[in-house]
Amino acid sequence: MTAVLAEAPGTPAVDARAPRRAVLALTRVEMVRMLRHPLTVAATLLLAGSWVSAWFAIETTRYPVLQDLDRASAIGMMMMLGGAALIVGNLAVLRTHRDGTTGLSQVLILPDHARTLAHLLALLPLAVVGAVLILARMAVLAICAAAAGHPNPYELAIGPATVLLLGALGVLLGRLTRSAVVAPLALLVLLAGLVALQPLTNGGKAMWLAPQGEPAPVMSMPVSLMARPAAAHLWYLLGLAGLLAAAAVLRAGNRGVRVAVAGAVALACAVAGGTAQLSPPGRAVATARTAVMNHPSQHETCQELGHVTYCAFAGFSRWVPAWNTVVQAVVARVPATARSAQLTVRQRVFLGFDRGMRPEQLLAVWRADDAAAGTPGAIGIGTSWGDSRTAVYLAAQVAYRLVTGQTGEAPVEERDGATACGGAGVLVLWLAGQASTQARTGLRLLTEDARDKRGGVSFDESEMFPRVYVPAPELAVATQALARPRAYIAARVQQSWTTLTAPGTTAAQAAQILGVPAPATSAAC
Repeated sequence: MTAVLAEAPGTPAVDARAPRRAVLALTRVEMVRMLRHPLTVAATLLLAGSWVSAWFAIETTRYPVLQDLDRASAIGMMMMLGGAALIVGNLAVLRTHRDGTTGLSQVLILPDHARTLAHLLALLPLAVVGAVLILARMAVLAICAAAAGHPNPYELAIGPATVLLLGALGVLLGRLTRSAVVAPLALLVLLAGLVALQPLTNGGKAMWLAPQGEPAPVMSMPVSLMARPAAAHLWYLLGLAGLLAAAAVLRAGNRGVRVAVAGAVALACAVAGGTAQLSPPGRAVATARTAVMNHPSQHETCQELGHVTYCAFAGFSRWVPAWNTVVQAVVARVPATARSAQLTVRQRVFLGFDRGMRPEQLLAVWRADDAAAGTPGAIGIGTSWGDSRTAVYLAAQVAYRLVTGQTGEAPVEERDGATACGGAGVLVLWLAGQASTQARTGLRLLTEDARDKRGGVSFDESEMFPRVYVPAPELAVATQALARPRAYIAARVQQSWTTLTAPGTTAAQAAQILGVPAPATSAAC
């Protein structure tokens, strides 16, 4: 009796290895609480809502590049669902402290480290929710949109991995401090650090040490050229998540061999994955990228639609019908006798210049590649499509080719590209603007940007040379013509095509032919 009374004031003896069923039962309870927490619900709805609204608000979502969107989806999930997991996981650990029931929890069958393990296991359904959201988004885009390429499974898994990582951080913070303000502050510091890390590291390999990984390339590229260490980055994130989870259990009082082994394995995964992802892609990848950029004709599949040949990289052929719609809208307004015997649209990708190469030299390389492929003067198009700017870029290049018989190619030593003056310039802009509502919107946006110091408008898609420049007087006449009924202007274009395209026809004369006000000023070309 005395021995029993002696043990009464102390904490009841509890098996250091808490019953598995009790841990799983608490996990189920915490899982439901985390899933139905208002912050989790709000983050899920915001994430799904942002993807749905992008379908209607962003033009390029109808023509997505899946090997780019898998990474973008992971970043959005990290910021919303991962942030919610951090805060909700932290609040779950602090619940007994916030409710004033810390003393009562000491008489339960589960010790602190077992309850911590249950909190960590309860984060798994949040990662599953993230995986379902990403897979649903990719499936909808692949089925309902003219998607290019295909996603990387490792990239898709990075989003849910970041949810586990941030959730484990929230649980660890709950074991380190009882302040409920620490988790939101940690999330704020983390997001601020991610924004500041890119300029500080100049977008280098050190960015892979951050959850979002290396910044996206300047242009989308075929899947075969990606060479992103997504698998290594995934193992790196999972290793960090496991390391934080082991630290949380250790902080809760479990210093057993299993925790030490789990922490060592997690540390090994983090170090191995972090080291592997910092390695350069390799000479074979660099060689392949250079070959595809300099000689696109050797890596493309071509098809003919409406007497126009379209050449696209693997995975991008679903965009050809959309390209053809814009091209045929321009061709239809040109007299049959003025249409080029051969019109080729070739996809090109810019991946950076080799040492010593200038933009003008890249244009010469492309020109030689077109000639070797039997498609001299091919019209270039990039690896993004669906917005108003890309539509007017393609329409303007086609219009310039049909009006002048050239492709906008300037001599190699000139970088400003070709200039379309007088009636030819007016025709180029009108043909491009009337191609579609999107193209007309793109022309208006380019005009409002006024990026060219000379005035007027310049058509150049990033580094996608050649470029075409049209001065301000011609732009003013074309804008007036686009405001008139299309059939009225089209009839005048058909009747006076030869005069409008003559070298000596000025913008004022073109305005008179088209029946629109003459430009207020004129400039020599």
